[in-house]
Amino acid sequence: MNRIRAAVIGCGHLGSIHAKLLAARSDVELIAVSDPIVLSRSRLAQECACNAVENSEDLSGRVDVVVIAAPTCLHESVSMPLIEAGIHVFIEKPLATTASQAKRLVAAAHRHRCVVAVGHVERFNPAWKASKVGRGQLLSVEAVRRAPFTYRSLDVGVVLDLMIHDIDLLLSLSPGNLKNVEAIGIVATGGHEDAVRARLLFDSGVMATLTASRISPVLERKIDVWSTETMVSIDFNAKSISVLEPSEDVRQGKFNALSMVTSNTTAAKDRFFTDVLHHTAPAIPEGNAIVSEHDDFLDAVRQSRKPTVSGEDGLRAIEVAEAILESLTLSRMGQKDQMFRLIPSSDSANAFDSGWLQKTG
Repeated sequence: MNRIRAAVIGCGHLGSIHAKLLAARSDVELIAVSDPIVLSRSRLAQECACNAVENSEDLSGRVDVVVIAAPTCLHESVSMPLIEAGIHVFIEKPLATTASQAKRLVAAAHRHRCVVAVGHVERFNPAWKASKVGRGQLLSVEAVRRAPFTYRSLDVGVVLDLMIHDIDLLLSLSPGNLKNVEAIGIVATGGHEDAVRARLLFDSGVMATLTASRISPVLERKIDVWSTETMVSIDFNAKSISVLEPSEDVRQGKFNALSMVTSNTTAAKDRFFTDVLHHTAPAIPEGNAIVSEHDDFLDAVRQSRKPTVSGEDGLRAIEVAEAILESLTLSRMGQKDQMFRLIPSSDSANAFDSGWLQKTG
């Protein structure tokens, strides 16, 4: 089997992880890593025994695939020349800063017949894969994602930084078309939102509540998914899954607690999660989600197929994220009566520099 020639653009925290994992693969030859910071690219190139490249344009003709772990605001400007050169790209989440940028990337990928995969890593989380989400008719999703402040990803707020994970998981369950959004949040560290709670209603009747914070002293990643067949709770940090499924009596409408007569309530209560609702806690297999992402992306390139998380999937996630941001009412932490809205700056590749305009009222 021919080894796929690869490169990684962005030698920060996440780019370093990608590069080291790719360098360790027998089916990949890591040709180069690229970063504008000399020390960053030199250090990582030495660790991975590959070349250090200053300009990503120099990769054309030398590689088959590129993993892009640059700041979000640079995703379009870095990815577009590679796609136009016929190079397949894996772009870390989110796909871009705006839906307009994402649409241009997806369109270019179609024109040049390139695979575009997006790094929504939770789709490959062993806990998500081992759960029974997706069975029955979806009713409701509630997700909570909290993390300490890391001083990374400062070019975007918490919606595109953290909440985007749960937006993608929600959309993977096919909830329908977004009908209404309500969102409220807090700014504590600068111009971007740091904590947001959003309520989403879809035309199917599905309701979702998403909470994300990047200023939390504790790390928390949980999601509850209710459907007509199951109630699933996943704790990604604790690596635990709880699944409730109806017994045959519940399915057939034969069980009614109000009409039950029992002489031993304690015994009946103890048997509730075996006789009435079946409770299981499936074991979560060991696995590295980023390695699974790489497996899927590389196989998609070899087979000329869509990856599990395609450019179109990444675009849809950004469209929902933009709807949340457009509906978002913010308060500045520590200040009273200072509620305002955020209006995205002009659609440019240098969104980090242009920032966000604040509109009061």
